[in-house]
Amino acid sequence: MKKQNFLVLSIFIITILLSGCIEDEDSTTTENDYFISITPEEQNVKICEEAAQQYYETHTYVGNDVFDCDNMAIDVWNILKTKGINAEIAVGNVDLDEYDIDDWNHAWIMAEVAPNKWLAIECTGGYIVYKEDNPRYYYAHFFKNPKSLKDFNQLYRNYQIQLIEYNKAVYFYNALVEEYNSGDYYTKLYLQSGLEVAKLEMEEKARNLETTFVKLEAILEYG
Repeated sequence: MKKQNFLVLSIFIITILLSGCIEDEDSTTTENDYFISITPEEQNVKICEEAAQQYYETHTYVGNDVFDCDNMAIDVWNILKTKGINAEIAVGNVDLDEYDIDDWNHAWIMAEVAPNKWLAIECTGGYIVYKEDNPRYYYAHFFKNPKSLKDFNQLYRNYQIQLIEYNKAVYFYNALVEEYNSGDYYTKLYLQSGLEVAKLEMEEKARNLETTFVKLEAILEYG
């Protein structure tokens, strides 16, 4: 009789243990099902959110080209590329609906979280910007990589300097032409060689300006 009671008790204990194992297995399966239910797009959005926040918490925005939005966008671009997410650097103005290249004052990241589906990342603030919140982030100029952005910045600075020099050369040449036209015979004779030199210099600066402009257009077109 004692043996019989012991056998019943043993079966009861084994049943409870097996029941616990089955419950644990079911619980594990439920967790796996939860993770599997997250789409690749949702996973990429999560990666973007975490990367933006972590970068923001460990970096400080400093203006005047010390460590500004360009540098921060380049860093976040590299982080996302390392994590396997395609990204581009956007440049424009998120405060204006219409503007030209002279109004560009900000850079941020566009991440491709799904095929042909892009998400804006504000690197200086460490957050995601959805199109419904500010569509201006989604209408900008896009550079495929940091080299293209750096090349553009350098060329644009050169273009601005060359434009100033060209305008000065035009002003100087026109002033000489005016003085030449209003001068007497000896004045014209004296100014003639200087006028020719000024014209050649003006034309050379015009060619340099045109060359830089063509290079700028190429970068803007092909990114």
